[in-house]
Amino acid sequence: MGDPQTEERIGEALRVLGLPRGAIVFVHSSLSSIGYVEGGAEAVVDAFLRVLGPAGTLAVPTFTFSHSSSADPVFDPVLDPSEMGRLTEETRTRPGARRSCHLFHSVAALGAHAKEIAASHGPSAWAEDGPFWKLHEFDAYILLLGVPYLRCTFFHLMEQLVQVPYRQWREVEAQIRDPDGTQRPLPTLTFGPKPGFVGNDFNRLGAMLEERGHVLAGSVGNAVARLFRARDAFDVGMEQYRVDPDLFLMAGREYTQVGSGVLTDELHNEKWVLDPANIYRSP
Repeated sequence: MGDPQTEERIGEALRVLGLPRGAIVFVHSSLSSIGYVEGGAEAVVDAFLRVLGPAGTLAVPTFTFSHSSSADPVFDPVLDPSEMGRLTEETRTRPGARRSCHLFHSVAALGAHAKEIAASHGPSAWAEDGPFWKLHEFDAYILLLGVPYLRCTFFHLMEQLVQVPYRQWREVEAQIRDPDGTQRPLPTLTFGPKPGFVGNDFNRLGAMLEERGHVLAGSVGNAVARLFRARDAFDVGMEQYRVDPDLFLMAGREYTQVGSGVLTDELHNEKWVLDPANIYRSP
């Protein structure tokens, strides 16, 4: 097991990676990929806030896929925990954090632009009236911390924009619970896979971004880290989709190999690390 990671060491690694002070950054993360962290998720979020400073903003996915199994789903933005890992739940529950309202794909943000990012979220997660388009509008950074490009949900924005033929629209009847306990309708649309969908390989676009020099690469503890701008991903993705409409799809049985590090084989819970032996496992 590697040396314990501290708030100071994590902050320094983020600065070396190239995360600027005052930036807006949307983080997909795996806390265990970093290794053992003194202070856990709280220390990591503190490190981000210290690096970003008062003008910066930390945003994370706080998705709630468990609602998909409910016959009468009710989204409670205050009480529903994030299902996207401990860093996201720590961010969501911080004083001053804002959370967008979507049955499945809410986003939480903390910092100077938190209100603007989380203020609106229409029926469809990746439409122009939601937080993912705000990442493009603000020219935000996206950071993959211990996870591969496969987990980069921003890429779904492009799939929805071009209306890829392998996904279809579905309307879900849902409710939202307000702080006073009352409920009201929460219009929800999903753009999900059609039967026979072979799976996304977002690593393909990630590899293209790296080839074009749009990605800052490094590590935070044991976690492989990749930092890039939302607009760069959007521009390259849209350009390449015109060349290859199957850009976001798996071309075979293996994902595209990218960069350094090791991609673990835990399907839907993949980790991108320097050494699988240094992934932190709770005693």
